[in-house]
Amino acid sequence: MLGIVLFGAVFLVGLALGTVTRRPLVTASIVVAAFVALLVAQTHEPSAGFAAFALIAVAGLVVDSVRETVGILLGR
Repeated sequence: MLGIVLFGAVFLVGLALGTVTRRPLVTASIVVAAFVALLVAQTHEPSAGFAAFALIAVAGLVVDSVRETVGILLGR
């Protein structure tokens, strides 16, 4: 339960930072990715931490790109 609350809080902090950059989803995914990479790196696997960061950050970029493309296609 505590983990869900902690990840939710990290995601909300990322969204708050993203309002400044006007890319809240990308910023939130990068903040969460950095948090997860930090947690994974604690297991003394820095390459796994980098891989976790890369996967989450790229997934956030793809989701934001798809959201923006759909918005353009729908004329929003």
